[in-house]
Amino acid sequence: MIGKQIKGTGFRGCLNYVLGKKDAYLIGGTMCGQTPEELAAEFGIARQLRPNLKVAVFHATLSVDSTEKLEDSEENDQRWLAIAANYMKTMEFDNNQYAVVKHSDTEHDHIHIVASRICLDGGVVDDSWDYYKSQETIRQLERNYNLETVTPSWETDKRAQTTGEHRQLKSKGNKSVRVQLQDLINEVTQDNPSMPEFVERLQQQGPEVQVRLTRTGFSKGISYNLDGVALSGTQLGKAYSFAGLQKYRGVSYDKGRDNALIEALMQPQNLAIAPSEAEKNELESSQSELGATLSATANELELSQSDLETTTLGTPATANELELSQSDLETTTPATPATANELELQLSILPERDETQWQKVRSHLAVEYSLPLELLNLLHSHSWLYADSEKAVFTGRTLEGEAQFAFVLDERGNFTTTHPLSSEAAFWVATTGEIERAVIACNPIEALSILLIEQDNSTTAPATLYLGIERASQLPIQFLQEVDSVIIAIAEDSMLARNASELLPNTELVNPQSSWNDIWIQLIEQEQQTQKQNNQQYKQRIQEIELD
Repeated sequence: MIGKQIKGTGFRGCLNYVLGKKDAYLIGGTMCGQTPEELAAEFGIARQLRPNLKVAVFHATLSVDSTEKLEDSEENDQRWLAIAANYMKTMEFDNNQYAVVKHSDTEHDHIHIVASRICLDGGVVDDSWDYYKSQETIRQLERNYNLETVTPSWETDKRAQTTGEHRQLKSKGNKSVRVQLQDLINEVTQDNPSMPEFVERLQQQGPEVQVRLTRTGFSKGISYNLDGVALSGTQLGKAYSFAGLQKYRGVSYDKGRDNALIEALMQPQNLAIAPSEAEKNELESSQSELGATLSATANELELSQSDLETTTLGTPATANELELSQSDLETTTPATPATANELELQLSILPERDETQWQKVRSHLAVEYSLPLELLNLLHSHSWLYADSEKAVFTGRTLEGEAQFAFVLDERGNFTTTHPLSSEAAFWVATTGEIERAVIACNPIEALSILLIEQDNSTTAPATLYLGIERASQLPIQFLQEVDSVIIAIAEDSMLARNASELLPNTELVNPQSSWNDIWIQLIEQEQQTQKQNNQQYKQRIQEIELD
């Protein structure tokens, strides 16, 4: 059995998705409602117990191998309901609302469970280590229901031993450094430690550990050194990268809580490996190894033309729906430059600001590109977007927050850029949470349009970094190496998409027939037309009632 979990902020969009699929139907749960509207209203009642909880939605998918698919029958539904009940109880959702929906649109027999993290007594289900907990739960369900055992995902993502390593173990009985590190990491993560605890435990066992963090709190990777052999996390396997330790090994990480401790553990008295040595090793990872760590599916993106055309749309996303509130944005605000010279350099490489033109530029972006005013104001408040002499300036910055160049948009819709420095910098925004996913577009307008489309059509998307690039060399390769899913969604520039694909092999490539901003505008126009028709029908009905 295979399981996936996603957390989200809105029940209605998730329910529209799981019940809107062809041949989807509700088979049970703990609720009375039958339609997305009724179920969302029912979920809303319990949500009043925790009105300030943003991430209230738990969405799990459970599927069996295609060889185990049964014909649709009452017995099949009952089996799935029993599996769902056992799964939810073990995941500590035994006092929560949830609905079970069965899908028949793939060769794999599978169900979707939409649940509230808010307990009926007002508590909240802890989502720490839920990926790890889910894997253990699924292994038990396989035994209980005599299902085919599937190798745990973290084992699948463990780098296999090479032929030489097998030969060394067989002839001398010695484990390679790679296998020794894998075994040690498995041992010290048995009880789900925090990231600083994990680092300290591993250091005490002998290996040296290097964790690199940007000034904005992003992880640039983790690497290990044992007996003079340095290996990056991805060289050990996806489960041993910085993100993989959290997802597959149950290591918890909170940058506000942990970063200071991690930095202390990286000091010379705790860390013997030279930073340049670890960085050199990370850079020497082959492109094939990089590609193996990156995966994305069309379901994750949910941005295909057909999906967009059939999705019921709400009003254009606001800053709250985007989870880009003032406090959220401040967590990724560029740090203050260390020296006056750095500040002078940053100011000199960017076009001069002209605040008298901001209202005009903002109105142009809102009208021509349908970008919400709330979003534009938030970007402007952090200088990621501003006006020079009648043009919009989008700041290109590194993940550390250092401004390196600017995308300048004229009123005709053309971008020009300045590249005084050769570095990994791009326009980017990120939704809140530990980044699990990256979406790459060809400019800031496209990146923001994808963000708006996704937030308007899917309330369960994981924390995502949206990048707008002008050339493939701007991609932060080392950071993307740690991200679970990378999607290249570059429209109208096949050369740029091809160059990005060469740097990031095996990523998902999405090619829309038009620009993402055109798609976003079309969706808004469709929604407005629908509202207009509904208003006309309402007025007509009122007139009929008055005549009666």
